[in-house]
Amino acid sequence: MIDTIGFILSGIATFFLNPIVYLLVIALFLYSAQRVRRERRSFRVKAYGMFNTIFASIGPSLLIGLSGSVVLTLAGVGLKPGVIVLLTAAYFVTLLTCQQRFLSPALACGLTLAAAYFMPLFTTPYPLVNQWIKDIHTMDYLSFGIFMTVGLLAETALIYFWGARQTSPRLISSRRGGLVGAHEACQLWIVPLFCLVPAPGAIHAIGQWPFISNGTSFSFALFPLGVGIAQLITHALPVATIQKTARWMLLTSCSTAVFVGVFYFFHLPILVVLGGIAALISRLVLVWYHHHLRETRPFYFIMPNRGLRVVGAIPNSLGARMGIIPGEEILRVNDLEVSSVYDFYEALQKHAAYCKLEVIDRFGEQRFAKGPIHEDDDHKIGLLLLEADEWNLERKTNP
Repeated sequence: MIDTIGFILSGIATFFLNPIVYLLVIALFLYSAQRVRRERRSFRVKAYGMFNTIFASIGPSLLIGLSGSVVLTLAGVGLKPGVIVLLTAAYFVTLLTCQQRFLSPALACGLTLAAAYFMPLFTTPYPLVNQWIKDIHTMDYLSFGIFMTVGLLAETALIYFWGARQTSPRLISSRRGGLVGAHEACQLWIVPLFCLVPAPGAIHAIGQWPFISNGTSFSFALFPLGVGIAQLITHALPVATIQKTARWMLLTSCSTAVFVGVFYFFHLPILVVLGGIAALISRLVLVWYHHHLRETRPFYFIMPNRGLRVVGAIPNSLGARMGIIPGEEILRVNDLEVSSVYDFYEALQKHAAYCKLEVIDRFGEQRFAKGPIHEDDDHKIGLLLLEADEWNLERKTNP
């Protein structure tokens, strides 16, 4: 038991020895800071703080990491050190793109499988590197296929349940040069996944557990699986659009699982490689499809004929407490018609301690929202609005 605990603790230590962890953490801070800058440029205020975005990613990462680790450990999925090094290098390549949308297990695992399958056998003056090369050429394709499938399912779950939370509202330039609103789902999760590492003299597997380890001795490793989403949404509301992205990834995960399942019966490594390449292509096609939607679909957050369009609401502000949501139109404030933020502010001053809004929801239904104004409420009561002022045209951000 003491040896087992020691190997588990050493496996946890491998998480912090992997350089990709620190690169992912740096990327998380940079992407969060970039998000805040874009929001301030659009609305002169941030919707969510940088650290709020960072801390919000920790809980989902740990929850999904724990679930995936249980599956991988019970299945006896083992990755040799050389394979882990190659997967780390693949993640480094995706980080070099500086594009959050490319940070995906589909791309990293697909690149790893392609590199491992087509890598020629060669030697170097360094024994450790030679051992890594040997590990890569003797890769357990079934184990890696299961690891890749679990990683894709983790990405699917993160996007579906948390991808639409804390989306970033923005003002961008339309195809005709005008000003429109948009929402960007920009999240980065660092998912810790436990897997077994075949190692002589370590813990010995007894009987049929782990299920596919064939009784090989093993230790543990904790791999930092980076999952990112950066989807700019201009044609619809964020939640439904991001759920479609999650369903796309679920189909990708299922197709990968089919390739791995067929390999289990025919033992042809090329099947797992094809599954990884198919997942990689599917993820790239998804990125292209998001771009296609932005270029071809009409914009959702456009100026209404009357009033102001709500692009977002700052959490815990009066606007959020009143139930104002993105996409709605504000026609009147305190019984006064408004067509600009200046009008909005002037109407609020009519009753400095109370606010009454006439709102048109996304179904075209009229309703009223009321609430008291506190001293710490800003002049727009936390609402991020689209208006047709020329001053606003200077604040638009590019997609």
